[in-house]
Amino acid sequence: MVSNYQLINVGEHATPVIVIDDFLPDAQSMVDVIAKHHRFEKKTDDFYPGVRSHAPDAYVAHLHRTLPALFAGINGALVDTSQPQLAMAQLSIANQHPSQLSPIQCIPHIDTQRDNEWALVHYLFCAPLGGTAFYRHKETGLERVNANQYHHYFSTLKRQATSVGLPAKAYINGDTAMFKQIACVEAQFNRALLYPANLLHSGCLPNDIDQTASHGRHLDIKHTRLTANASILF
Repeated sequence: MVSNYQLINVGEHATPVIVIDDFLPDAQSMVDVIAKHHRFEKKTDDFYPGVRSHAPDAYVAHLHRTLPALFAGINGALVDTSQPQLAMAQLSIANQHPSQLSPIQCIPHIDTQRDNEWALVHYLFCAPLGGTAFYRHKETGLERVNANQYHHYFSTLKRQATSVGLPAKAYINGDTAMFKQIACVEAQFNRALLYPANLLHSGCLPNDIDQTASHGRHLDIKHTRLTANASILF
């Protein structure tokens, strides 16, 4: 059972974010297995700035064991049910050079418009390659974007591309003309974050991120920003 967690509230609406340290027993062994046996490739159907691979079966089993107990142990105000359903789990290495980013990759994003979905990011790296930050869109005041707000929010972004200008080709790290950073959780090896997936967020990636060791079956992932990611439905 996961017990080493902290519940924090971010932004004007006190959105809950769960920070879990020592999330996986013997996480280094899993990293070693990933380095030896997992092939990472770029996916064409998402905007992730890097490469992906499948999550190990043992890791998926760990999520199935721990997440229901975790949410049940935190008072029921967070979600409507303590029986989460794991919708997706995968591995990610962020390594795209800023010069290759599209404008949508240079601002905070949401993973879904649904209010009943949470995201998990699990840091599996030790190098100082950035944690995760959460944001408010200044003009609309939105920190979470649901299906009812989606059209207005993205039409505002489209207009601001002209009125404010396109963002610089860089990973966002802090306040900009359009966004206010409302919280930042530092990365730490074997730390996991859980948060509503329609909360505006972004990885705090350094703009000199290393593109090496990004492909192939036998990766040297010692210096990469390796994370495990999952989507949880309620």
